[in-house]
Amino acid sequence: MLHHEAQKRTITAVAIALTCLLAGLLGGGLAIQNHWSAKVSDADYLKGRLKGLSPDAQAGPPVAQAALVRVALAREDLIQPERPVVGRLVEVRKTSVSSEVPGTIVAMDVEDGSPVIGGKTVLVKVDGTWTNLAIEKQKARIEAIAAQVKMEEANLRRLTQTLAASVATPQEYEDQAALTEQRRAEMKEAQAQLADLQEQGRRLVIVAPFDGWVTRRYAELGQRLSVGSPVVDIVSRGTIYAEVNVPESIINSMTLGMSVPVRIDPLGQVITGKLATINPDGASASRTYPVRIAMDDQQGALKVGMSVTAILPVGAKSRQIMVSPDAILTKPDGSTVWVVAPDDNKDLRARPVPVEIVATAGGLNAVRPVGKSALADNAQVVIEGAERLDPNQSVRILQETADAGAEASAAGTAGDSRPKAR
Repeated sequence: MLHHEAQKRTITAVAIALTCLLAGLLGGGLAIQNHWSAKVSDADYLKGRLKGLSPDAQAGPPVAQAALVRVALAREDLIQPERPVVGRLVEVRKTSVSSEVPGTIVAMDVEDGSPVIGGKTVLVKVDGTWTNLAIEKQKARIEAIAAQVKMEEANLRRLTQTLAASVATPQEYEDQAALTEQRRAEMKEAQAQLADLQEQGRRLVIVAPFDGWVTRRYAELGQRLSVGSPVVDIVSRGTIYAEVNVPESIINSMTLGMSVPVRIDPLGQVITGKLATINPDGASASRTYPVRIAMDDQQGALKVGMSVTAILPVGAKSRQIMVSPDAILTKPDGSTVWVVAPDDNKDLRARPVPVEIVATAGGLNAVRPVGKSALADNAQVVIEGAERLDPNQSVRILQETADAGAEASAAGTAGDSRPKAR
């Protein structure tokens, strides 16, 4: 009995000891976890550890590598400021051709899009059977009236002789003279009706009124036409208008006959036209005036409805620093040009220059530096790679410096005179 109680006390003591040991281990683990959690949350501690682990920790701050860029030369030139104005191509002439005579269509060989030649291309032939019969009937009527006129004129001559011999009375002579004049009038009326029928016969064949394109066909073979029934719509070809709305601030600088470069947006071509019309009745809401610039339609390549951009002169000529649109880095806070120049150690470095875009001309942008800067004539400006640059960063040029004049020539061919926003 005593031995059993001693064993029980021993087991209890061991259990208590194990419990205390486990509680101590658990408390120590929680303390260690809290310690390292605090360390991991300490940014200064982490930076120190990373710096200690870096093999270059004792080598000082890293040196930025030279950035690869492409450059072009800025040029100071006497330029005529330009302003792009968007518009569309419109036809010089447009008409809806209608039938001038009634009848059934017996031939029609044009479709939507068919080219036509004014005065030659046959649009429609109308059945002329009934018109031809009416012409023959009218000719027979004229012959009958001619016989009546001949007879009445003979009677008038006889009455003239008998009147002189006092055989016929003056009243008889006057009645015969009136009847003769009536027959002559009937002859004139019949001849006019014949001319009308003959003209209707000529109009049975409907031809194109001018050179152009068929844009819509209304009639079909076998269709019965009445006077005024539409046949086709035609727009002119050869010359086409670029119609743009010019702001009131520059409308008075436009003169009839002046040359205006026009970019055909869907074709990427620039064609020089002549200012043909200026409409003085402008839109009061937009304060613009519609003008039309006449151009050759390039054998049909320029089509009605195409979007265009006319490059209009604005203001007087002035000397400005010209750069490629690719040299201007535009952000919400302003525009910047990166200038590349050697430092005291002959290393090329890029420096940002805030600028204002003051005009466009010949596909280039005229810019005005904000404050004192190195942007001047023949300065090298970055045209590719500026997005990755830091101020005063070392750079390497990928190609020989391009001339802004060559840039202008290329840009002028493309006709793009608007600054790019990147």
